[in-house]
Amino acid sequence: MKQLVSDTPIEESPPPDYGIGSAHKVITLPTGWKFSWLGSNGEEALNIFIEKIIEDRHHIVSGELEVDLCLRIRPADPPALSGIRFNLTSTQARAGIVKRLREITDAFDWSTIVEGVVSSTLILFRQEEPSVEIWPSEEDDLVPSYLLEPILYLNHPAVIFGDYGSLKSLKALAIAYVVQLPFYDNDLGLIPLKEPTRCLYLDYEDDSSSFRKRWSALERGFGKGDMPILYRRMTASIADSIEGLKKIITEKKIGLIIVDSLGPAARGNLNDAEPAIQYHAALRQLNVTSLTLAHTSKDLLTKRRTIFGSVFFTNLARSVWECKSEQETGEDEAIISLKHTKANLSKLHTPLGFHFTFTNNAITIVKSDLRETGLSGELPLAWQIKNLLRSGSLTKSEIAETLDKGEDVIRITLKRMEKRGDVVMLLDKSWGLKLI
Repeated sequence: MKQLVSDTPIEESPPPDYGIGSAHKVITLPTGWKFSWLGSNGEEALNIFIEKIIEDRHHIVSGELEVDLCLRIRPADPPALSGIRFNLTSTQARAGIVKRLREITDAFDWSTIVEGVVSSTLILFRQEEPSVEIWPSEEDDLVPSYLLEPILYLNHPAVIFGDYGSLKSLKALAIAYVVQLPFYDNDLGLIPLKEPTRCLYLDYEDDSSSFRKRWSALERGFGKGDMPILYRRMTASIADSIEGLKKIITEKKIGLIIVDSLGPAARGNLNDAEPAIQYHAALRQLNVTSLTLAHTSKDLLTKRRTIFGSVFFTNLARSVWECKSEQETGEDEAIISLKHTKANLSKLHTPLGFHFTFTNNAITIVKSDLRETGLSGELPLAWQIKNLLRSGSLTKSEIAETLDKGEDVIRITLKRMEKRGDVVMLLDKSWGLKLI
């Protein structure tokens, strides 16, 4: 009898009353269902697997069929049918399966069995999660759960977007390293769970050889020893790969997937809403924390930088970070900033800064104070003003001109800072830091 990896049940339940008849067990697998029948001796006589089920835009549902006759003359014989993909919604396709099975053996009522299995599969495939009553709890609060604080909410999608060369892929690898180890006592300002979280890196832009070199260099930089990461070179979209990804996530106990990058992972016209909706629907089916790397779009009117494509890529993510880098040509050092631009489950977090140093075989990362870098403009406006006033008092107009902001924006921000006790207006109408 063929042993499938997916034969390990996720959930076992009594067979639903969908006309299966003598089936004694239905097991939910990572990518479908297994239906089993007992023989007269009480042992398994027949197993039917239907997996890798998809529904196209015309509502045609297809699946991969395997029929395993357990009581064989020679136990090493292959299954009666294997790797057969057919249209579950076609009566002609079902009749063809019945005909092929009858040619193999007439020991079963194949017409009843196939119709029952197909009907059950369609109902199970299309059934939605049940509605549940949710009652208020005094123990609940609004503090979110994190896989990696402050970047990744637990079991929710996050996005890091930035220009080409912003080092967002290297930052994603560093995130994977910290959560997998877990590197709890790091000095990067990142707080992982105390238990290790296995990662799956889905790579649409590079190959395993280049990836291994970067992963090895990061490991040498961290200096905590060798650690593998699960890697998969991708070509099909996330939505088209969903069944295989479910299987990997279940078998390998994956807690974080990193998608590099959004464009080829979503496919289609990214400016339309549908690719964004389908992409996030697929992520929702995987039911793990996800980090997607994306490229940048700039609004010509507002000059606001966002994720390239439809606004739904931003709207459906729970946390979005913008990545920028500062690196001189030919230098072996770089500074990157991560600016929190969207938060659904918490307040916006303070921008994060990191200093990368590159050698021939290692990449080291340390925390960086953005106030001392060319990326200080990524800090909140109040922080920029305080940083500017460290060199001496300035008028509102001088602050606005230096920071390239409108005077009204600067005036409102200064008033808020004055109320908090951060700054004070001097006799000459200039502003300075309040001495403590």
